[in-house]
Amino acid sequence: MIAVDVMGGDNAPSVVLQGAVAAAKKAVPVMLCGPQAFIYGWLSEHEPGWDQYPIHIADAPDIIAMDEEPAFAVRKKPHSSLVKAVASVADGQSSAVLSAGNSGALMAASAFIIGRQEGVERPAIGGFLPTSTGSAFALDLGANTDCRPYHLHAFAHLGSAYMQTTQLLNKPRIGLLSNGQEDAKGSVLTKETFTLLHNDGRLHFIGNVEPYDVFAGRADVVVCDGFTGNVLLKTMEAFGQLVASWLDPAAGAVIEQRLGHKTLGGALLLGVKGCVVVCHGNSDGRTIEHAITFAHNVTGRKV
Repeated sequence: MIAVDVMGGDNAPSVVLQGAVAAAKKAVPVMLCGPQAFIYGWLSEHEPGWDQYPIHIADAPDIIAMDEEPAFAVRKKPHSSLVKAVASVADGQSSAVLSAGNSGALMAASAFIIGRQEGVERPAIGGFLPTSTGSAFALDLGANTDCRPYHLHAFAHLGSAYMQTTQLLNKPRIGLLSNGQEDAKGSVLTKETFTLLHNDGRLHFIGNVEPYDVFAGRADVVVCDGFTGNVLLKTMEAFGQLVASWLDPAAGAVIEQRLGHKTLGGALLLGVKGCVVVCHGNSDGRTIEHAITFAHNVTGRKV
């Protein structure tokens, strides 16, 4: 069962419901968390036969807005769609939670309610970026905008463990995102992080990587703070849209999809004791559907 924050996202709730119903039609069980009366009304109007699919509804009358302070909102709105969805993972009703809403609130709720893995101070958003050789796993893509060197050091271990487990890589190549390949390049943060990673014999650290190196596939895991990672991700997506606008519609659609966020639909929040999928705020229905399927596959298709 995948718990879906129906009210989260720039285009919620309609596109979220569209994506969730599309996934349910492909036999993925979903729990729709949001105002019960509204959800029933929408389903009755737009999907009259919805009750023949694995769709469950959990009443959550409150909403956490995109601009609310995350920790405060989570504490003050225990009956919000986001918190209700996260709580369903903690109590075992769902195997994963998905939201396109306030990512800070999703991270805070996941850390408070599901709990952090042992030794993890700050969970990180990790996702795959396309490269000329396949893909690279990058983190943090937006959960932590202000980081210290030991946070990035921990992100490297999270990313390495994830790639070893899911991609069966024995020694994932770890690259530290910087403005040059030279060891001494970068900000104070990257220089101090470089020292930590270089001295850690448990990691296969290959040194600094520039964006060119990232997209050339020279690292399996790319480590950065959440501010830098989020800018990198959004720049890549914006560039994809720009290139797509230069091409004919068919070719442009392929380029935008390859460089955009719509193929997998979402990114994982690593470091918490459960599967949490973070979706782009402006996700459309197809993106939500893909993200639900992604969560379903990540959790081993548990119901």
